[in-house]
Amino acid sequence: MTSQTPAGKGVRMPRSVEELNVVWEWDDPEGMQVRLAGYQPRDEYLRDRAERIDQLAAALSLTPDTDLFEIGSGEGVMARELAPRVGSLLCADVSLSFLEKTRATCAGRPNVTYHHIRNDYLAGLPDASFDAGFALNVFIHLNAFEVYLYLREIRRVLRPGGRFLFNYLDFGEVTRPQFHEYVKSYPGAHPVAVKGFMSWLGTDVVRKLAAEAGLTPVPGSHDDQGGVCFLTLRREQEAA
Repeated sequence: MTSQTPAGKGVRMPRSVEELNVVWEWDDPEGMQVRLAGYQPRDEYLRDRAERIDQLAAALSLTPDTDLFEIGSGEGVMARELAPRVGSLLCADVSLSFLEKTRATCAGRPNVTYHHIRNDYLAGLPDASFDAGFALNVFIHLNAFEVYLYLREIRRVLRPGGRFLFNYLDFGEVTRPQFHEYVKSYPGAHPVAVKGFMSWLGTDVVRKLAAEAGLTPVPGSHDDQGGVCFLTLRREQEAA
């Protein structure tokens, strides 16, 4: 059986649901773009990524000494532009095909390294090894358990004072119609396809999950764009 849902189009379903992350693998440019941005036109997607570079650099206070990580590096277009601005950049992804694409995109960027996430939520990375991190269009696919597990590991790998920027979904004028489109596809959907569905958690739940993981929202960082919400979290400085 082959999935035709937006995030899982063209994916041949495995026999075991233990391989859920296969939904993020691809083998042609169309499959890559669908996994990156659903049915958003590629030119719009690339323009959005380019416009967020300076915003992200400011929100995370990036400097030439910053050790930065990205969860869900995709094809590496943001990593390629951010690498010259920081000391080091680790690109982490659950998808091997995306990691290979990122390697190609970031060829010539010697300070970029790569990490395959094997359902361990960054557990393989060393403690307090990064000044900042970010994830765009990743947490919009995660359930509350996954968000908490990631945030707990993010706190661990951040140095005190380190920041993490990400986006998630709440109900709004932009996201409410998308919710109902996914509702139509949900009954009878294969678990692999569901893994690629969007997830509506809401700001109140996300803030509570962050607090549970030991992270604090940076004041004024919450930005709700019609239900697509951006938030920067911080690992507080250790008490003297």
